[in-house]
Amino acid sequence: MECKHLSCLLAIVLGIFIFQYQIDAAASEQDEDIPHNEVRNWALKFGVDLWEFGRQFTKMNEIKSRFKDSDVEVKRKDGIILLRELAAEVKNFMDFKRNAVMRLMDSAEQAALSELEGQNGAEAASLGQQQHYDARRINEYNSDGKLADGARHMDIRFMRRFERLPVNLSLSSILVPHSVELDESDVRAALQWSAHLDPLFQNNLERDPALSWQYFGSSSGFLRRFPGTAWPPEGSKGSKQIHDFRTHNWFVQAASSPKDIMILLDASSSMSEKSFDLAMATAFNILDTLGEDDYVNLVTFSEMVKSPVPCFKDRMVRATPDNVQEIKSAVKAIKLQDTANFTAGLEYAFSLLHKYNQSGSGSQCNQAIMLITESTSESHKEIIKQYNWPHMPVRIFTYLIGKDSGSRSNLHEMACSNKGFFVQINDYEEAKRKVIDYALVMARPMIMYQADHPVHWSPVFVAGKSGGLGRDSEYQRRLVTTVSTPVFDRRNHSVRVANLLGVVGTDVPIEEIRKMIPQHKLGPNGYSFIVDNNGRVLYHPDLRPLSDGNQYIDMLKPKYASVDITELELPETEIGNEHEQVEINKNLLNEMRGDMIRPKEGETEFTVLNHYDDAKRVSTRTHRYFYGPIEDTPFTLAIVLPEKYGSHELVSQQEIRHSRNNVTEFFKGDNWRVNPDWVYCEYNSVSDLEKERESSGEYTSRDQEPSFGSPEEQVRPKSPQPHHNLHGNAPGSAHFGAQHLNSLGSRKAEPYYCDRTLIQSLVRDAMVTDGLDRNTTGTSSGKEDKQQGYQKFAVATSFVATRSGLLRWIDHIKRPEDTPEPHFSEDNVRAMDTSWYKRAVDQHSVEQDSFVYSVPFGSGYAIKSNATLVTASHAIFVEHRGHKAPAGVVGLQFQHDSLAKHFINITSACTGMTGCKRTCASDNLDCYVLDNSGFVIISEEMEHTGKFFGQIDGTIMDSLVQDRIYKRVTVNDYQGVCSESDNPYTAAGGILKPHRLGNWLFQHLVALSASWLALMPTPLRAWPQDEYDNYETDDTFPENTYGEEYEESFEPDYSMPVDQEMDEFFTTADVEYTTPPPKQHKPHSGPRYAPDPQNSRRCDLRTDLYMLQPERLNQGGQNNPLKVRSISSRYTLYIKYILIALQGKLTNCHVSGCERPFSVQKIPHSNLILLVVDTLCPCGSKQLDIEPMEESGVVGACSTRRQGQEQESRRRPKKCINYHPEEIEIQQCGRGSTLLRMSASVVAAHILMVTVTFVLANA
Repeated sequence: MECKHLSCLLAIVLGIFIFQYQIDAAASEQDEDIPHNEVRNWALKFGVDLWEFGRQFTKMNEIKSRFKDSDVEVKRKDGIILLRELAAEVKNFMDFKRNAVMRLMDSAEQAALSELEGQNGAEAASLGQQQHYDARRINEYNSDGKLADGARHMDIRFMRRFERLPVNLSLSSILVPHSVELDESDVRAALQWSAHLDPLFQNNLERDPALSWQYFGSSSGFLRRFPGTAWPPEGSKGSKQIHDFRTHNWFVQAASSPKDIMILLDASSSMSEKSFDLAMATAFNILDTLGEDDYVNLVTFSEMVKSPVPCFKDRMVRATPDNVQEIKSAVKAIKLQDTANFTAGLEYAFSLLHKYNQSGSGSQCNQAIMLITESTSESHKEIIKQYNWPHMPVRIFTYLIGKDSGSRSNLHEMACSNKGFFVQINDYEEAKRKVIDYALVMARPMIMYQADHPVHWSPVFVAGKSGGLGRDSEYQRRLVTTVSTPVFDRRNHSVRVANLLGVVGTDVPIEEIRKMIPQHKLGPNGYSFIVDNNGRVLYHPDLRPLSDGNQYIDMLKPKYASVDITELELPETEIGNEHEQVEINKNLLNEMRGDMIRPKEGETEFTVLNHYDDAKRVSTRTHRYFYGPIEDTPFTLAIVLPEKYGSHELVSQQEIRHSRNNVTEFFKGDNWRVNPDWVYCEYNSVSDLEKERESSGEYTSRDQEPSFGSPEEQVRPKSPQPHHNLHGNAPGSAHFGAQHLNSLGSRKAEPYYCDRTLIQSLVRDAMVTDGLDRNTTGTSSGKEDKQQGYQKFAVATSFVATRSGLLRWIDHIKRPEDTPEPHFSEDNVRAMDTSWYKRAVDQHSVEQDSFVYSVPFGSGYAIKSNATLVTASHAIFVEHRGHKAPAGVVGLQFQHDSLAKHFINITSACTGMTGCKRTCASDNLDCYVLDNSGFVIISEEMEHTGKFFGQIDGTIMDSLVQDRIYKRVTVNDYQGVCSESDNPYTAAGGILKPHRLGNWLFQHLVALSASWLALMPTPLRAWPQDEYDNYETDDTFPENTYGEEYEESFEPDYSMPVDQEMDEFFTTADVEYTTPPPKQHKPHSGPRYAPDPQNSRRCDLRTDLYMLQPERLNQGGQNNPLKVRSISSRYTLYIKYILIALQGKLTNCHVSGCERPFSVQKIPHSNLILLVVDTLCPCGSKQLDIEPMEESGVVGACSTRRQGQEQESRRRPKKCINYHPEEIEIQQCGRGSTLLRMSASVVAAHILMVTVTFVLANA
């Protein structure tokens, strides 16, 4: 045994000796520093080569000259005037939708009045059963081809604008939730009279062909939807049932005014677990009916009153989806205990509601207590009398869980004596169906006044398939809002009632609203957004609604989005040490939000962060914001223009009617497209709208007709004046439908609308870019060398995209017919929205004569198949009278391996007079080309391509940040998605359980082993010799490839002698660093998009991204290489860092005392840098991550940020209708028991109290 121990000891000593020998050998080889002047020359030659090649290949100068040769003007935009024009267009669009809904409301109320008073209930029920199309039974056939019993045939055809579903434009269909029976008398009566809405549905569509789905949601439970279609849709895997629409925002919020809801949930030990689960389901369904204009809190009561969400204690909070979800998650962790103290619960609820009412907080409208319990021994008259009588400002709704008959009368009396409603809940289906009764009761004052029909716009939600064109939108869901208004029962009843017949509405796709704000008027990197009265966005380019798990497609259940504008506009918060400027940016954003909510017209300017490519890149840009109200809506519009180039626009159009040329000649061939989302021309009829959008060539040929100048083709039709005051029409002799249609008339829609400015700009752009492909691939002897140089870069595609949405391209390499990859034009037809377009325009203000280069992320492993393409883009700006404006972007896509070979050619040779011992071909130098976001464009390790450099060598990346070569920018994502398993109420993430202890030890042992292995010498890597021996400079890039102009401009840069004096001139002083310790990142607690939408939650994520600071490398007007060395320290200090990572600071590079220098050089005419690293010193390297991580600390609604949002300003809806003096005469106040009506004594008592109060008030 001793021998064995001695052998082990000797082996260890020998290993240490060999290890130290290797370290000393590596240190001794560092006899020559990095050839910094060679680095400079490599970067210079590489950059100029690419610039000259791209400049001539894309013919950017020729395009610019053609624009200047035409009648061109660079005009300044007046942001406020433009805003007013666009806001008027949006208002006109929304007026069409609102008026369509108001016509439906008028029609529904008149139809109900005519039919229900004109015939008895049995007759109405019989007809109703005959005249409807049940969507579940449409075109349902047996195996023998015959129509199934009870099914009905409907002629349907696919239509793009209706979510690409087969529909019938003459008939509506009925959708029925699971809990609704069509043979109930009230349901059949509503089916009968609502059938008369079909002609009105059709008429609305004729008047506004852009109209989407139209609805009538009956309070009895069925949904009439137009146009008619089967359910589930053909090809859908969903069931035949739909979610009960009566709990949706568009129905509930239209039916009742804003409200403060206090939910009292019995959590005493008298509740069984089963009953408490049912009580929770009831509370959750109530919560689901609330909207942004409502306030809510839920408290449990037993012996004491408790708030499940600690930060919601003694508060009413806005019923946002986040707050509602927070309450739900917290309630699930409640434990049943003690006895129920109803008095304490009611006192707490009354006191809190009274405080909010008196302080001017909350909704300042309806107030209600929702009491959910399994049993109660009394009706608690005394406490109710003390707080709520005689005026009854708070309604009480009671929910009895289970079948305790002894508690029915008490809970019924509590509801009936406080203008509420009693409901008995026996199962989960009833918990969904019966909670809506409270909204129908709150609607009573509105119905009794018979005057106001508030129009409600729902929050945005993800609906079915988009109606847009193009490859991208084929698989995209569309964002939608719904505009709705209530339908009242206007009949005179013998008994006092106030019935809500239902709600009518129509869906409004956001993509249709955005068409009213043409992108060409905003320009590149300009955008718009709309916020509502609560500061929530209706749309924004960075809005990413949480996935609904296809619940809308499967059962028509919308999942509403709620994102504040301050969560989308991210002010720059890291401006060096300029703390004052940081606060100014934040304050300006908050001031703009306040102005937009009021609403108020205004403008402001501040700097924000912009992220691209799925938040992997970031840039800063100063924006100018112009904002103002959209009249007669709760919305405010803002347009955003980049400060550096957004204030001017290029005005260059081709008058078509007077053109000497046939403009269609400029649209020949199939190598061009226009943006499918932009409106060049559109038809104003349903049938024509279903055609694929016509090519611009057809538009231009139409525009040559003399009628082009007519006003109706230059502006959209204006919405007619609202026509919804027909209640004076006496129902009687004539049938209502024909009578009402005659009164409305049918507006003849104009045949089509064209945007003259856009069309004529498109024609000008087509003329300017026409013929640029000629001679590009020719083989004339005078340009033979030039073409040879082109082919060496293996250009796959060259392209130009213009301000008018035109995209032209040339394929220089034939694509394989069986390739699965989409063509360039398919992915880039919306050119102005692409990253290469946006970045190229921004790059112009950084370096005018430059290209922006990029490669696909993580594309290194595809290099060998030649599949990876480098994209290079350059923005063309046209100048006129001292002002510039962007006209378009030109670019190339070429094979990555050809770029890498050219780089090898340059960096493996010495350009100076004295020669050099080390190049990028040497074993002891690593060379990288990085882009301005820190991603690898070229590396000797091909798998590095497209990878973030911090993941390859985080130590050097940190040094680049220290010297301000790159700037680390923290980007917050307030729309992050984390797993519900990490929820603080449901997870015990902080507890170190036994199985977690093992994982913890294993992970830390692996980390320790990795740190020790980092001490070993780094394997010497370089490009294999056979990869560059065959690529001499003369072969890869022939001399004089670009002609004399190129040779003259290029030659002087390489004729300068490199002596000691020049070396001092062209290099900065050495900068030495103490290498910082690796950042301690917490584990990523959830992906950006959770795989299961039903078990995900909103969370705040943060990401550290990087931005090149090119001015640092251009100091003094020179392209100066920067030399950096990391100093080393003693071995013991390094060991101390490993063992006590959180307590120490890394002050060394390696135990041997060796140094690891590297050199950084800006590559001119590009967004790239050249980084050369010495590899002889085997320094340990950490990794930097750019993956998003959840913010540490308190999460959810109790976080400091979310609590601050609760204090932000909002604007209440204009109308609150919550009281009518005769409402107490209504006797119906409950269901689910035999006690359905208020007793006569209770009615008499209420009348007496009101009379006494009135007399005393007027005494």
